[in-house]
Amino acid sequence: MIAAIPIIAENRIHEAMDRGEFEHLEGVGRPFRNLSGYDDPDWWIKHKLQREQLSAQDAALPAKESRS
Repeated sequence: MIAAIPIIAENRIHEAMDRGEFEHLEGVGRPFRNLSGYDDPDWWIKHKLQREQLSAQDAALPAKESRS
């Protein structure tokens, strides 16, 4: 069953193409934005923080309190 998933996905993509669902996508023919940091493994979280106007401190998990 798992081997059929790529075939099903490919068939659905081709059917959508035949219906013209990819004809008028926003940004067609233009380069992707914000790809300058593609070699940075944390690029996605940095872009998310920037988009949401958060700092790294806002996204950090709170430190555990030690039980002394």
